[in-house]
Amino acid sequence: MDPLLILIFILLFFLSAFFSGTEIALMTIANHKIEALVKSNKFGASTLKKIKENNDRLLITILIGNNLVNVYTAALATSISITIAESSGLEQSLAVGIATGIITFLLLLFGEIIPKSFATKNSTTISLIVAPVYKVLMIVFYPIIIFIETIIKIFNLKERDIKITGEEIGSFIDMTKDSGTLEHKEHEKIKNILEFGDIDVEEIMTPRVNIGAIPINSTVRDALKFYKSNTYSRIPVFEDTIDHINSFFTIRDILGVPKDKLLSELNLNKVIKIPLNQPIDNLLETFQSSHKHLAIVMDEYGGVSGLITLEDIIEEIFGEIRDETDKELDKIVELGKDSYIIESIVLMRDLLAKYGFSFNKIGLSEKEFEGETVGYIITDKLERFPIEGETITFNLKGKLNKKLHFKVLGISKGKIEKIEVSLEKNQIKEKPISKK
Repeated sequence: MDPLLILIFILLFFLSAFFSGTEIALMTIANHKIEALVKSNKFGASTLKKIKENNDRLLITILIGNNLVNVYTAALATSISITIAESSGLEQSLAVGIATGIITFLLLLFGEIIPKSFATKNSTTISLIVAPVYKVLMIVFYPIIIFIETIIKIFNLKERDIKITGEEIGSFIDMTKDSGTLEHKEHEKIKNILEFGDIDVEEIMTPRVNIGAIPINSTVRDALKFYKSNTYSRIPVFEDTIDHINSFFTIRDILGVPKDKLLSELNLNKVIKIPLNQPIDNLLETFQSSHKHLAIVMDEYGGVSGLITLEDIIEEIFGEIRDETDKELDKIVELGKDSYIIESIVLMRDLLAKYGFSFNKIGLSEKEFEGETVGYIITDKLERFPIEGETITFNLKGKLNKKLHFKVLGISKGKIEKIEVSLEKNQIKEKPISKK
């Protein structure tokens, strides 16, 4: 047997494996991964991006090459089998049948299964290596590619839109979590986004019984007092009854306003009114277009069923967030002379700076508490978690014998929310705390 035929036969097997393996590698590599490779200046990345811009032509090129190789392999195998039959005295039909069976098995094993399994595990590396080869092949096969594309257009064999159900995407996300590709928090966020359109406001709203609202004929003084005792940053205002909530205010709306002025005299923010069954994705669009962050949920009889804010919707995806009023509270809001309302996460050093005090002034070690929050220090000094409404006092060092009071105004989900800080307010019952 001619050794050249054997060499060509082995080469054809190699080419079959090449086209089969590279087909899997090139068709499965994700576009975002290609972009990352280009940005990191990987060799072959730019060429890979270029050939993937027309994925259909790339696939046609691969199929042309693979089919040509397989046809030549089968033809050569037939020729070799006939030669063997003539030299050994076997029937040609029997020899061709045996050769066909052997070639089919070998092509399946070495030309399909093994190269595709290898390419699946090394798709990035293989794609970068073979990209320049396919750039040349796409030029060589260009006339054939154009002819095939023309046939496809004639028979209207255009690509159909691929429709993937939410359940399929959800299953894929679960698989990526199980494989360790996604962290738990990332998995939860993506799942929440997928379920976003299926959630109605009724499922995440604050129910009517938990709405903290104030009458419109209240004074600003009443509003400030109500705000301090409430854990929400936006306070609804009702007319006559809770079923007539038409406006709301934030702390910034009433700071600096005369205390005796009525809320009805102020230009309060108007609320949006929505039905119980409104999907939250639609409400999000409403919030965006109206530039309002609070809506009142109405039942079928026109009564108030609940309340929902922009933060409620966003937290449904990303978990607890902080709004623009939270940010202001972090910077400490002044209520009056030497009186502030703060959040527990405010650093004690920042609060003391407002009064011009040092840690030593209130009997604390700066080395021990310099980086601690007010909430932490209160809990540390009490040696337990405080209760709502509880006031603790630090005696100031010096001849004036003043006292700094911390009153816990709100507790939510096991953490301190708001604290009122005041200097020498004799009307507040004091609970002196001695230094440890």
